[in-house]
Amino acid sequence: MKCVALFRCFGLLLVGCLTVITAACFGGSSGDTIVFVSDMDGDDEIYLLDPDDGEPVKLTDNRSRDFDPRLSPDGKSVVYLSDEAGDLTVNLVDREGETITRLTDDSGAGVTPLWSPDGQRLAYVSQQDGNPEVYVMASTGSGKTRVTSNSNGDVIGDWSPDGEWLVLYRPEGEPEQGLLLRNPDGVNLVQLTSEQDSGAVWAPDGESIAFVRTDGDNSDIYVVRLLKDGTWQDDTDLSRLTQHEAADYAPAWSPDSETIAFVSDRDGNAEVYSMRADGSGQRRITRNGSDDVGPVWSSSGERIAFVSYLFGAGELFVMDADGSRQRRVTNNRAEDHSPDW
Repeated sequence: MKCVALFRCFGLLLVGCLTVITAACFGGSSGDTIVFVSDMDGDDEIYLLDPDDGEPVKLTDNRSRDFDPRLSPDGKSVVYLSDEAGDLTVNLVDREGETITRLTDDSGAGVTPLWSPDGQRLAYVSQQDGNPEVYVMASTGSGKTRVTSNSNGDVIGDWSPDGEWLVLYRPEGEPEQGLLLRNPDGVNLVQLTSEQDSGAVWAPDGESIAFVRTDGDNSDIYVVRLLKDGTWQDDTDLSRLTQHEAADYAPAWSPDSETIAFVSDRDGNAEVYSMRADGSGQRRITRNGSDDVGPVWSSSGERIAFVSYLFGAGELFVMDADGSRQRRVTNNRAEDHSPDW
């Protein structure tokens, strides 16, 4: 009996060691890894990084430009744009970089493809009908459905957390402006705003959408919210969260929908700030003489990754959500950018 018990203990210890080794070699869930773009090998390629050991793993390797990566909700795949085929196409690569699948074979429009919350669909932009239109397809590349049909060149902002809506906006210079909601099946159009609004991101609780409103040379962050017991097809509440002469932009919701990280030029250069969802408690959480941009939250909400130009070229940094324990997680002379966590 004692021998059996010892064998079981040894077996459990061995399993535990193998688990640690596996996690160290391959990373954990999507919340433990950051996908990003770097030109450290001469052209833009997609990399995966464990921010705790700082060892990037190259997922693409070619002489074309691969960019705008997004991790799937389960962390097993990365969707990105590539010009390897001549035109921009939507591609998919597994997190080991072993299998790359081309999901589209038509002319793209340089807009980041976005995963649905359940990871089963992708929203993207195609020019296959002569002008940029929003499409939705299965994550396998099948079942392509055209969502918009106009000449405005709508840009995809975000999926609603329940997967029922896409929030869209129109580029600067288009005759019609504002945020629009569209069902991913191409029905039900809701006009939310009518100003020069962009950069729309949905709060994880589904109750609010943060966005950037540009007025002349300035930009501020606004939020449009559901009214109590209301729907997105009813009246909504609009609030301005920032009110500075300098630009405020790139809002990013924390996973609990209580905090918004954003970028502001109010202190003379681009720095990362945070504020509560109602705009109160605004404070600077990066502080140096160089630009810090592109904040993204970890899935736990405990950390924020961002791009800093403190050492010249863009490098990835990670900090705690309150701005403490900032550290550099890439270290090369290349441009590292477009993190997604």
